[in-house]
Amino acid sequence: MDNQKNYLLNHQFVNNLGEIKSLFDISMSANFSSKYYAEVTNRVNTIYSLSNDNLLSPVFLTITLNGCFRDALKGDYSRFKAKDYKYLPYDVKYKAKNQATLTINDLIKVLNHQWNLFIMRFRKNFKGSQSSYIRCFEPHKSDGVPHIHALFYTDKNNFDFMLKIYRDIFYAPQNLRKNAITKEQIMNNEINGFQTSIYNASGYVMKYIQKTFINVDKTDKLDELSCWYVKHKVRRFITSRTKVPLWVYRKINFISTFKDFHHLNDMKNDDNFFLEWNKEDDYINIKIPRNKEELIYLNGRLEHYIKDNLINSYDFEKQEKKKENLRIKLPDSVDVTINHLSRQAEKNRYLANYNKNKPLNRKKDFELISYYESLDKQNCNLQHLAYTENLLIDRDMSFVSNNDKKHDLNNPLVEDFIIRDLRNYEF
Repeated sequence: MDNQKNYLLNHQFVNNLGEIKSLFDISMSANFSSKYYAEVTNRVNTIYSLSNDNLLSPVFLTITLNGCFRDALKGDYSRFKAKDYKYLPYDVKYKAKNQATLTINDLIKVLNHQWNLFIMRFRKNFKGSQSSYIRCFEPHKSDGVPHIHALFYTDKNNFDFMLKIYRDIFYAPQNLRKNAITKEQIMNNEINGFQTSIYNASGYVMKYIQKTFINVDKTDKLDELSCWYVKHKVRRFITSRTKVPLWVYRKINFISTFKDFHHLNDMKNDDNFFLEWNKEDDYINIKIPRNKEELIYLNGRLEHYIKDNLINSYDFEKQEKKKENLRIKLPDSVDVTINHLSRQAEKNRYLANYNKNKPLNRKKDFELISYYESLDKQNCNLQHLAYTENLLIDRDMSFVSNNDKKHDLNNPLVEDFIIRDLRNYEF
C-alpha cells in the first residue's frame, strides 16, 4: 500500500491551468481518497431517491453463511449436509467434494453466487418489475468470515415471494432466527435477516458502508478492517445498475450541470433531454435544448457548450507508439555482440506485439487459456466472451470455463454467465 501511495505522489503532471498535480490528487482509490467515499454517498442517495420516486419499499437483508463453512476454512467438512453443497459455485463445490481447505475468497465467491441465484429467481418471477439494491461485504470480527448487508428496493407486493426465496437460498439458522428483532417485526412476519420495518433506509446501509473506510483527512494508516478488504481484494460497495451508467457519470461529473447523479438519471426519464452513449466507442452525447447546452465526448476528448460557447473541454491524447521508435538501430561498425543483442531485442518486441494482437483462433492452447483467465468477464463484450468459451469447447478445454454447452453467438444468454458468477445481474 505504501508503494502504491508513493507511486501516486511521485508521478506529477501539469494541467491546462498550469497547476502541478500528482496522480494522488486525482486518485479515486477507496484506500486513499475521500473522493471515492463522496461518490459512494452520492450513489446511495441517488438509488434511495429514485426508489422513492417510483414508490418502491426497502427490505434490509443480512446474509451469513451456515456455521459449517467456518470449519471448511480448516478443511473440516464433517458438519456439511446435502444442502450445504447445493448452492456452491462450480470451483468451490469441486474443492468441497475433495475435502480441500477453503479460503476467505472462496466464501466470498459462495456469497456472490448465492446472491446471483436470489436475483435470478426474483427477476424470473417479477419480469419488468422495478427494483434496485445496495450491498456491501463485512467480515466477522473473530475470524474474518464474510457476510453481506444489503438494502433491496422493490414493490411491497413482492415481499412474500422474496422472503420465500430468501429462506431457501440463505438458509443459515442465524438468518432465520427472530431473536434480534422486535415483537412488532415478528408479528409482521420478519426475521433477523429479512427486515421490512425500517426507517431512514439509506442511513441504515450507510452505517455499514462507513465502517469500511478510514478517515483519510485524519490518518493514512489502514486499520484491521480496511486491511481485510485490501488483502482479499473485496469490493466494499456494490449496487444494481442505474439508468445512466457510472462510467458516463465519472467522465462528466466535474461539470456543475451533471454533478448530481440523481438529476442525471432523471434526465433519462425526461423527453426534453437527449442522452446517448456507447462504451465500446467511448462516446457520450447529452443535449439540453432549453438551455441550449450540449456535451460531446469521444475517445478521450470532451467539449461542453452553452449557447454555442465552449465552457469546458479536455483532451486525453492517446498517441500510439510508432514501431520505428521502438526499434534499436545500431550501425554495423558497433561491436557484433551488442548488435546481435539489439536485433534480438527488436525481434522479441515484434513477437510480443504479434502475440498480443494474434487472433483468438490462432492462439495456442495455453495462450487461449491465459487470455480467457485475464478477460474482464464482468465488463467485456458478451459475444466476445461467448466466442472465447466456444473456442475452448472446440479444443476440449471446457474445464477452463466450467461450461460444455456452446453459446449462440447471435444471441448469447447472460444467464449462462451469471450462474457461474462471471456476470452480475442487471436491473
